Amino acid sequence: MFTSKDFVVGQNYDMKDVLIEVNKKQNPFTTFLLSKSVKATAPQVHWITEEIADSAVTLGEGGNAPDFKKDTLAPKDNYLEIFANTAVVTNTAQYSTAKGISDLLAHEVDKKSKAIKRLMERKFLHGVKGYDSATQTYTTDGILTQINADHQIKGALTGDAFEEMIGKLYDAGVSDNLIVFLPARIKKALTESKVVEHFAKDKFLGFDIDEYVTVFGTVRFALCEELGNNKMFAVNPDYLEMPVLIPFHGQVEAVSGSKQSVFLETQAGVNLLNDKAAASFEIVASK
Repeated sequence: MFTSKDFVVGQNYDMKDVLIEVNKKQNPFTTFLLSKSVKATAPQVHWITEEIADSAVTLGEGGNAPDFKKDTLAPKDNYLEIFANTAVVTNTAQYSTAKGISDLLAHEVDKKSKAIKRLMERKFLHGVKGYDSATQTYTTDGILTQINADHQIKGALTGDAFEEMIGKLYDAGVSDNLIVFLPARIKKALTESKVVEHFAKDKFLGFDIDEYVTVFGTVRFALCEELGNNKMFAVNPDYLEMPVLIPFHGQVEAVSGSKQSVFLETQAGVNLLNDKAAASFEIVASK
């Protein structure tokens, strides 16, 4: 972390590494997405569904070229949301000695960065895309909103229900590389149901991850408490990307009175490149 003695007014500091390091375990989905970032060129991003179906054929000797089979491609779009915060300290506080803190402004920058990452986690999971022309505010679609309706399962949490969710991805042909993001209580219920068998524990991008064996192959579990206690989702990360228009940066603001401040900002979103490359489950109590 840089300290305030290194600041030059108006200079921008690339702070992506700070965003990666803070809240790793508390915000695992955003931590993961930061490894999937791609450069965006506009606040609205467009892409064509990445095909996962198989259009190849077996050809006989001397056979004619097979008929062209059009891929089931569809245009998709999303908005990139601006996430911002400002770290401010008074000069009196900055030049005083805080116990255990060598530089108060750098400490405030760290805290405000954590707040931004918490908001990003919430929006990248639950967000709904939109644009308010009056305030020129963009909001991004979260991963749960982008999942195909046929892959959004609701009901009582049972072993069969979990297998149905993973089975959707198996049938779609994307189950070779799966991460299940879920809260601790749902993970506990699944392990107690014996529908999954623990295989190994590991560190993944700075947060804990467990590998479990299911009837549809091996999946990885990552705790994600921002989902709440009634939702989980599984996704093949090969079909995820995080478009970034404004990289996360800190801009030193001009001195205004007896205080110092750093403006923090990024503009980003999440894209699910094929809506059948993920599946979700929501616990709904039976009536």
